[in-house]
Amino acid sequence: MSASTLDRRIDIQRPTPSQSGSGAVTETWTNLAGRMAAGYKPLKGDERNTAPQWQASQQVEFTVRWRADLANLNPKDRVIYPALMPDLSPEDAITEDRVFDIMEAFEKGRREFLVIRAARFADGGAL
Repeated sequence: MSASTLDRRIDIQRPTPSQSGSGAVTETWTNLAGRMAAGYKPLKGDERNTAPQWQASQQVEFTVRWRADLANLNPKDRVIYPALMPDLSPEDAITEDRVFDIMEAFEKGRREFLVIRAARFADGGAL
């Protein structure tokens, strides 16, 4: 894989516990990597009838340059694609159709690239 195939931009986020002013513990999303160059490859789409409704999903593969701080990605993390523009706040710009839940991440080559397989659900379902 050449660097020229990294023609997209993604944000990689991790849930972080935080405390509100009232003392309640809440979960916020912290950027691990913002506007990172990535390759994008669709894997498969699926639509299933689950109980009272249809659920549509899309699986994709993102490829990024390997970085030590991303080597421990896990299914609790997520990818925002396309990446947020710097002038937009995450609350205004992150919509359900931009959030991909990470299913797995693995090294490709010897610390050359990191492959991230992720999925999104059209109706807000979960893995």
